[in-house]
Amino acid sequence: MNNGVDDRMSPRNEEQNKQIREERTEQLLKNALKVFARKGLSAAKINDIANEAGSSYGLVYHYLGSKEEIFKTLVKLALDGSVMVVETAANQELSPFEQLKWLTDTILHALANEGAFYYLIMIQAFTSDAVPEEVKSMVKCTSPTAVEKLIPIIIAGQQAGQIVKDDPIKLAIVYFALIQGVAMQQVQSNAAQPILHSDLVLRMFKA
Repeated sequence: MNNGVDDRMSPRNEEQNKQIREERTEQLLKNALKVFARKGLSAAKINDIANEAGSSYGLVYHYLGSKEEIFKTLVKLALDGSVMVVETAANQELSPFEQLKWLTDTILHALANEGAFYYLIMIQAFTSDAVPEEVKSMVKCTSPTAVEKLIPIIIAGQQAGQIVKDDPIKLAIVYFALIQGVAMQQVQSNAAQPILHSDLVLRMFKA
């Protein structure tokens, strides 16, 4: 006897609740990302995130925790994402330069959305004195980094005569410095920015 309750419905309801929680958490993180990118960790407040999300202080704290915990989560997402996209580029069945082009197209497309905010979050994590030591340690201990993952693509491209002959470490650093500059411009500009074409970005790297 089940007292009129179909037990088969419970797992479905639990799964639906889990999905709702995950979707709400993801949405709140996106709003927090914008706030931290624009205000920085020290100036940002939970209320700012709540206002950005059209939510309440209590709901934001319930789902995401303190602002330091939120910032740490965002930095982790940014670090993981930057490494993953380079790994994905390296696994493409393309020539080294075409892998670099695929990577650049993917990043530039992301920068037109919330990707630009993630790059600013990473800059803060590396440079801001307000960042907790736990986050600084996480950033320093992240290995391999996106720059390190890019170096083999550059070396392979140089060996194939597709990428300019220069120190591959320096080229990788310059590449991501350029990407970060584009990200900063996207966030700081009041007007909508055009999506840059990868050919424009890659001219200085092409042999």
